[in-house]
Amino acid sequence: MSQENAEIVKRANALFNRGDWDEMTPLCTADVVLRDLRNAADTQEVLEGPESLRALLVQWDEVFDEFGAEIYEYVDAHPYVVCDARWHAKGQQSETPVDVRQANVYELRDGKIAVITLGYPTKADALEAVGLSDTQDRR
Repeated sequence: MSQENAEIVKRANALFNRGDWDEMTPLCTADVVLRDLRNAADTQEVLEGPESLRALLVQWDEVFDEFGAEIYEYVDAHPYVVCDARWHAKGQQSETPVDVRQANVYELRDGKIAVITLGYPTKADALEAVGLSDTQDRR
């Protein structure tokens, strides 16, 4: 089951990087929660529901060019998938580059993404948040 979870997150990230929100949001539960630990001042820390998630993604797409997330590692921590990620973008008007390395946690339920927590400083921090250590065997 957990390898399937990692595959779901990989698929969601690929759709995210293509800007295909209509295909991505069905990979989430009807009550999906997004929590951004590093949220911008003009955005909420917590969003609920696929439409709120989609609205945020559309907003990001309108503000940034070359917007995406490169995942260096997917760590199986069933029912979680911990991702070591690099977010990158360029402001459309300012052309200011964004280059952020962080860890993200996806909690899956019944084959869908139920909770997304973005912005852990390191993979070790994200693993600790789901009850694992960086050296502990993964399920």
